[in-house]
Amino acid sequence: MRIIVYSKNNCIYCTKAKGLLDKLNLKYIEKKFEDYKSVDDFKKDIGKQVRTMPQIKINGNLIGGYNQLVEHFTEQGLVNFKGEIVERRQG
Repeated sequence: MRIIVYSKNNCIYCTKAKGLLDKLNLKYIEKKFEDYKSVDDFKKDIGKQVRTMPQIKINGNLIGGYNQLVEHFTEQGLVNFKGEIVERRQG
């Protein structure tokens, strides 16, 4: 799984998204908005104009921000709707 987190400085939801990925032991690449030479370079890399951060791509698909990340992993049964890790019961 290839995960890219587009983030910016002093962004609470960026921190939360990276924290969730860390809790799930998933490796990701972080790309900071401040490191781009221009807004156009950023838009070209992400693939569209966005208004909020973070933005997260998984396997090349832009899934959105923190809430969409939680929804993505909720559908997989890894976290609950609050973004808390779901304990798997041994059957």
